[in-house]
Amino acid sequence: MKSSIKKYTTAAAFLLLLGSCKSDFLDRVNPNLPVEETYWALESDAQAAMPTIYSPIRSQMSGYYGAYGGYQTMNRADDMWFLTGEEPFTWEYVNFLNSPGTAESDFGSLYTGINRANVFLKNVPRVSMDEGRKNELIGEASFLRGMYYFLLAANYGDVPLRLLPAGDDPDGVNKASSPEADVWKQVIADFKVAKNYLPVTRPAAEAGRVTKGAAVAYLGKALVYTKQYSEAETELKALLSAPYTYDLVADFDDNFKETTKLNKESVWELVYDSRFGGDGNWGVDCASCAMGFVLPNFAGPDGTGAWFKLMPGAAVVRDFTSEERPIGADTKFDKRMYTSFFWKYSDYETGLTDGAWFGNLSFDKLWDNASAKRQRGEPVFPTVNGKQGRFLIKKYTNFYKNVAGANSMYDASNRNNNLRVFRFAEVLLLHAEACAKNGNLGGATSSLKRIRDRAGLANKTWANADALMKEIIKQNELEFFFEGHRFFDLKRWYTPTEMKQVFVDNKKQGANNFQPKHYYLPIPEGEINTNTKIQQHPLWR
Repeated sequence: MKSSIKKYTTAAAFLLLLGSCKSDFLDRVNPNLPVEETYWALESDAQAAMPTIYSPIRSQMSGYYGAYGGYQTMNRADDMWFLTGEEPFTWEYVNFLNSPGTAESDFGSLYTGINRANVFLKNVPRVSMDEGRKNELIGEASFLRGMYYFLLAANYGDVPLRLLPAGDDPDGVNKASSPEADVWKQVIADFKVAKNYLPVTRPAAEAGRVTKGAAVAYLGKALVYTKQYSEAETELKALLSAPYTYDLVADFDDNFKETTKLNKESVWELVYDSRFGGDGNWGVDCASCAMGFVLPNFAGPDGTGAWFKLMPGAAVVRDFTSEERPIGADTKFDKRMYTSFFWKYSDYETGLTDGAWFGNLSFDKLWDNASAKRQRGEPVFPTVNGKQGRFLIKKYTNFYKNVAGANSMYDASNRNNNLRVFRFAEVLLLHAEACAKNGNLGGATSSLKRIRDRAGLANKTWANADALMKEIIKQNELEFFFEGHRFFDLKRWYTPTEMKQVFVDNKKQGANNFQPKHYYLPIPEGEINTNTKIQQHPLWR
C-alpha cells in the first residue's frame, strides 16, 4: 500500500474531520490551514484524503478490527473462550450480559468512516484530474462506505442512513434509523458502484487498496446475507475465473504469516507497518498513531510476550477432530488444525514430531505457563484418542518466528503482519452456499471440494442441498476459526431460538443468557442521548 494510505496528512485529516461544516469564518482563506473550498483542487489532494477513510477500521487497538475492542467483540460466538478477569466489556459481550452502556462500541467509529467517505464523494468531482482515475477513487470511497454500512447492518440492524457530509445533512445530528432492509440496499448499491469503477489489479505500490475483486466479493457476500442467492451465485462465480486470479494457497499457514502477506488467496487485507506512526497514541485515530499489528499480544499463550486472553472453544476442537484424514496421510487430522491450535502432536497421533515455538518452547511448557489463568475457568476439551484435550490458540500469533517473546507488541519487529479480512476461501464457501440454496448442487460441491482438498480431507458426496448445507456450515466453522465470522454465519443460518440451542449444545460461555435481542448489538447510549430522533433497536426496547 502507498505510504499515503499508511500515513495520512494532517491537512487531509482536518478536512474530513471537519465534515464539511459551513461557518462564516470559512468564507475567508486562512493561509496557514487548508479549507474545503481551496483544498479539493489537485489529484494529490484526493489521494491524501483517501487514507483517512480507511483509518477508522485499521486501528491496531480500537475500531472494528482493533485487537483490544473490535476483535474481541466480534469473536463472541462459540468457537472462542474468553478467560475471566480480563476486560469487563469483553466478558459482557461474550456472556450476553451487555447493555447499551457497555464500553467499546464501534458504532461511532463506523460512522466516522462513513462521514469521511461522504465528504470525499461530495468534493472529489471538482478535483482536476484524469476522469478514469477519478472514477477509481469514487469507487474506492463507495466501497469503504458500503463496507462500513455492511458492518452496521450486520451488527446493529436498523441504523441511520447518512449519505451527506455531516454539515450538509438537513437533519444534522438528529436522524432516525432506517429499516435494516434499506441499509442493506445502500450497501449493495455502494458495492455495485465500486465494482463498476475499481481496477482489477493495482501496482505494487498500491497493494492493500481495494480492487474490483474485493467489491465483487463483498457484493456477493451482501447478497448472501440478504438471501438474494441467484444474484449472489452469479457475482461470486465471476471471481472463480479470468480476469481474476485468486486461488487457495497450498499451505494454510501462509494466510497468517508476515512473510506471505498479500498472496493469491488475499481478496482484501488490512496492511500494518510498525515503521509508521511511532509507538504512541495507541488505539486513537490520528496522523501520528501507531500502525502496527498487535493481535498476537492478545491471543498468544502466556510466556511468549503475550497477555493470553483467549482460548479455543471446546466445540471447534470437537469438530476438527471428528473427521480424520485418509489412512496414509502425513497427518491424522485436518491440516488447518495444525495452524489453528498449539497442541502436543504425540498426545493424539504417532509419527509426527512435536512442535516447539517462541525459542523452542514445547507445548507442555506453553500449557504449564498458561496454568494460572486457565484456573480461572477454561473450556473442557473433548477426549481425543483416550487423552484429555489440551489446546491453545496458534492462528494470528507470531508462531512462525520461533523467537522468545515474539508475540510482544512492545517490539516493533513483531507488529508487521497483516489482517486478512477477506480470503478467497470465503468466496468459495459463500459461492457454495448460494449454489446450494439455488439447487445447483454441482456448483456447491465443486467449491466445497476445493476447501476440503486443501484441508487434506477425503472426497465426499452429498445427496441433497440439506446435506451440502450441513457440510458448508461445518467448513465455515473450521476454516474461519478466530476470524470473526462465526457469530454472523450463525445469524444467517438459524433463528434466535435455534442459535441459542447451538450455543447451549456447544457449551458456549453465557449460552443460557442468549435472547433474540442478542442477534444484534444495541445502539449505544451515547448515540441515544445525542440524537433525539433515533430509537433503540426494537428488540432492545
